[in-house]
Amino acid sequence: MSIAHPTRSTVARLSVTAAAVLATFGLAAPACAAPPTADDDPTCTAPDSRPTVVFLDADTGVENATLAGGCTLNDVLDDERAWENHGRFVAHVTQVSKDLVADGELSRTDARTLTSAAARSEVGTVTGYEPLFDGTQESFAAWAYAGDGGFDHVDDGSIRSRVGADGGFGTLWYPHEEYTDFSLRLKFRDDAPGDLRGNSGVQVRFPELWRPVEGCPTTFNGSETGNLSWIAVNCGHEIQINDSPETGSNDPRKTGSIYGFADLDLAQAMPTPKGTWNDLEIRVVGQHYTVLRNGVVINEFENVPGLPFPGRPNDPDSSSRGLSGYVGLQAHGSAPDVVSFRDVRIRSLS
Repeated sequence: MSIAHPTRSTVARLSVTAAAVLATFGLAAPACAAPPTADDDPTCTAPDSRPTVVFLDADTGVENATLAGGCTLNDVLDDERAWENHGRFVAHVTQVSKDLVADGELSRTDARTLTSAAARSEVGTVTGYEPLFDGTQESFAAWAYAGDGGFDHVDDGSIRSRVGADGGFGTLWYPHEEYTDFSLRLKFRDDAPGDLRGNSGVQVRFPELWRPVEGCPTTFNGSETGNLSWIAVNCGHEIQINDSPETGSNDPRKTGSIYGFADLDLAQAMPTPKGTWNDLEIRVVGQHYTVLRNGVVINEFENVPGLPFPGRPNDPDSSSRGLSGYVGLQAHGSAPDVVSFRDVRIRSLS
């Protein structure tokens, strides 16, 4: 695709036009539709980094180019919002594409492709993404925590993990709803100190962590930990976050691993440099798990019953992982394990 980076005046004009079109339909402008500069647009601090423009589950094949202010086409076209109806989304994509063509930012061919893909998409006809953490203190306060360590809310709209005084790990979990089939999307960044790499994870389909749960022990290979967050480990699946080198005592299970059951090496994890925001999607349908990093599928796993946990024969096998549960973020248990998260949202696929 032939696309240049728009000037700030170009994006400002695009923003006004797009906002006017949306206002005609009684809609507010998308969060990233008006990025005047990279410095004063916090919504694009962590732009959508997928390689192509995607409308929910449909890949348009159009390059996801970066615009002025740091936003990308995926950010501006905003397919994830809970659009009131399909027509309003198509009108939005049509108008934004037209403005980009007029300013020489987008080829006519790609504009037609985007408009056609929007018309064929399910945006506005199926459930959109529900924000679980949107960067505000209020949404952070809606989560609960179990175990050691914790998370801190940061002024840039992210949350950052920290370890407990005596080590140990814990789970920040969203206690308001259990999910069955879903797409969970978020951004994560490795903020470990110095040259070290952080370890964390996303935990899904686990029971509530308020109190002990029958059949879901708080054990590590049969040894009692007294830490309720082990319920999420023993009766849910952890999708690993860990881009550490494959040397020494580093955990060999790398980012995207379904921890212990479908593990990836570092090359398969498609690592990025420290300090880079990554897009992670975890898609769960029935007992099939799919993990996408920056828009690329890096792991798939079918949770058939009876699979033992490697190296931990005294803990529950795969049969303890059910068809519904809560979702959460892990704070790992050693000093280097500092990982930040933002833009946590979920869409029902049931």
